[in-house]
Amino acid sequence: MNDRKKIANAGIASAIIVDDGYDEVPLVEELINEDGWDIFFDDARGADAARIEAIFPDYDPDSRDDQKSNQSFIDALWEHRDSIRDLLGGLFDSYEQKAADNAPFLAAAEATLTSLGIAFTTHGRDFVDAAVGADLILIDLFLGIQQGADDRRLTVERLKQAIDQRVGSLPSIVLMSQVPTIDELAKEFRSEVQLHASAFRHVRKPDLQTPGRAQGLILTLAAHRADSQALATFVETWEQKAKEAVGKAASGLRKIDIDDLQHIRTMLLRFEGVNTSSYMLDVFDRVLQYEIEAHDEVLAAAIPLDDMADDPPPLMISNDRDTYAVLERTLFVNPSRRSHATGAVWPITFGDIVGPRPGSDIKPRGFFGGRDNIVFFVASPECDLIRTDGLKTVLLVAGVLEEVDMAKPVLGVSGNTTPILSLEGDRRFQVTWDFGDLRTINLSRAKGLLKANGDAVVLGRLRDVSALGLRQQLLGNVGRVGEMAPLPRSFQFTAEIYYPHADGTAQQLALPAGVVLRGNMLVPRKGRAANLIFDSSCENDFTTAILDVDIATVADGSKARLNKLKEQSCLRKLFRSGLQWTSLPLRGPREAELLQDGEPLPEQDDKKPKIEKVGKIVTDANFVEELGNGFRRSGLIFKINVQEAG
Repeated sequence: MNDRKKIANAGIASAIIVDDGYDEVPLVEELINEDGWDIFFDDARGADAARIEAIFPDYDPDSRDDQKSNQSFIDALWEHRDSIRDLLGGLFDSYEQKAADNAPFLAAAEATLTSLGIAFTTHGRDFVDAAVGADLILIDLFLGIQQGADDRRLTVERLKQAIDQRVGSLPSIVLMSQVPTIDELAKEFRSEVQLHASAFRHVRKPDLQTPGRAQGLILTLAAHRADSQALATFVETWEQKAKEAVGKAASGLRKIDIDDLQHIRTMLLRFEGVNTSSYMLDVFDRVLQYEIEAHDEVLAAAIPLDDMADDPPPLMISNDRDTYAVLERTLFVNPSRRSHATGAVWPITFGDIVGPRPGSDIKPRGFFGGRDNIVFFVASPECDLIRTDGLKTVLLVAGVLEEVDMAKPVLGVSGNTTPILSLEGDRRFQVTWDFGDLRTINLSRAKGLLKANGDAVVLGRLRDVSALGLRQQLLGNVGRVGEMAPLPRSFQFTAEIYYPHADGTAQQLALPAGVVLRGNMLVPRKGRAANLIFDSSCENDFTTAILDVDIATVADGSKARLNKLKEQSCLRKLFRSGLQWTSLPLRGPREAELLQDGEPLPEQDDKKPKIEKVGKIVTDANFVEELGNGFRRSGLIFKINVQEAG
């Protein structure tokens, strides 16, 4: 299937290119600070003033601020600029130069759309109406000559306005800019416009002139357009119906009045020992969840997510994902809700994780035994921690705070690890629980530890299902509770790329200045192996660097692997399915392996797919010595630096 057919099958039939270079007249704000104004007003007097009055009758050289802030005045000067060029001097020079510099990039964008058979129109800042019906939008990051915050804000606000007016599917977006920091700015832009990464790409304007660059971006958007729109539809439907559910839940809950609260407190809560406010918050939470679950539209919008295509795998955009943040929200109660007083007798409840108070001196003979990395999970039933006639002592399970370890299985049938616990200062840890280290604590001791200046604090509270799953590990396989599978964990990494040179040294792959090869390491539940997927923003530079490697300079034992990687189909896998089945932990050299052609992504964590070796994965700076006699046969060497969990 040729490229035009792929684009048409994806439903991309129309496009617009949005750039202030298409504006026919400069705006007030683009010229307001130009140095040429004073020279113009000084020169345009007497007989020359009459020439200006002929095109703008209200001209007054003594009202400079008013005149240069008048768009009609600027329109008149621009329209007749050729006849009054001697008076204008350099007033329009910056604007015209920017337009001239920009023209080749816009011409390249237009040529790309033409080559793909996509009908398009061009627009300046007034593009909202045209964008409402476009399937594809190529848009400049800064709609204005100043290239400042106001110009960027205008782009965001008008694009959001266009998207809000659309009915049906969202457009695919390609963001363009000449600024070298577009990688970071694109992340912020996508977040503000509320787009999924699969519907969004960015490109430096000079790269538009690189053969195949823009075509590749658009073909990538087309490859996953249907799946991306299904995801966007689900999120949009969920958001809208959640708002409706809030209104419906509130309507029903308004039927509960103060007399009902009085009866509830008299007949139930005083016996249970729970505050009315805490009880009602729990009731409202459950009623709202029920109303959200009642919307068939949400359920229907979720169904297409089951049919997402595995081939081709989607490109990775890694610089702003944080699966740990989502994972933490599924495991823990929000700290604000947790801190709300319940009226319970005990200062702790089932699911709490208790640890040393941050910043305090940990007493060698105190509750934590001088250790700053020990925490305790409260395993006793919640109902027994509420009443005055409840438990005399509470059962605690000891655990150890550790650096996040991708190789540890997360909570579940075979796991004893809570994969994320955030402490003050955005520090992230995981907790490994020791089900053989059980402690007890009485009420008086608990109150003393958790008082305002006590030695302990509640660091987090696991949600009911997560807490039950942890207690399930303690109790063995009796009364097993099903848990929601956690998201794959994600670790950002950077990479340096080397290959064995014919002279026996390690030659680093030459990437352009400022280009850092980044990616995400995705770790499944059991933590036995990981996939390393590279960020698509680096694909073009990486591909160029690989193709530029002179095979004659490569060690004989590595030439076959390097030649394999020079194939486009092989290179593309690095940014889609990634390096597969990298065993954990990352200590010592590992094989760098890609999926074989035609091999689908594995559906199970423990089922290794068919792969082909292309190189080695290392983490040690002295990898040449580490690889030893096998260095010359290594192929491409990926030196990985794993960063914080994200």
